Amino acid sequence: GRVVDTGPEGWIFVIRDGGFYAAQKVTSKQGGRTKRFHHSSFFGGKAVEAAGIIITNSSGRLLRLYPHSGHYRPGEAHLQRTLLFLKRHGLRLRRFDVDLQQIFHVARKEVPKGGAVAHNSGDADNPNAAQDNSLTHKKAKKTDTLHLRTAAYVASFLAHKALFIGEGVFSRIHKIRSTGAVSVGDALARIDDDEEEEGEGDTR
Repeated sequence: GRVVDTGPEGWIFVIRDGGFYAAQKVTSKQGGRTKRFHHSSFFGGKAVEAAGIIITNSSGRLLRLYPHSGHYRPGEAHLQRTLLFLKRHGLRLRRFDVDLQQIFHVARKEVPKGGAVAHNSGDADNPNAAQDNSLTHKKAKKTDTLHLRTAAYVASFLAHKALFIGEGVFSRIHKIRSTGAVSVGDALARIDDDEEEEGEGDTR
């Protein structure tokens, strides 16, 4: 196929039924009508396996992948499917970056509706400052607050997280935190006591 140079804005994409579909996002007005082509336009809003944005260079090489879609709101499972699909089709995960701000819950900064990043004025004498700020500021665009990591890093992170969940590691950590232990030794001792009690209960 032809080489695709998406430009810095990238192209939107979805994965469905084993196919990868990509196109330019369109939001424009022509003759009083608004013309749109968004993620939901590929399949009329029906479910897809994954969605996001890709950025390629003039050689068609994938540079970045953003799991961004206002309609589908991709989560970890969507991102895992995307990376698996790309790897199976021969892309090297060490050669492109992925935005992790949603996975890591990175808060986006607020910016004035005119543009630059907003700063807290710290006006304690003005009780309406917070209200005024909400009227004149908005969250920065996701593409202005990227949290990039290599796709290989992301794939490894998601795989290990899934493993830890399956092995109950996070539930054990939560249990340790809930014991109120003051030292590592104290925490481990309490966990051992709990596991012994559970074991005795199973043999009854």
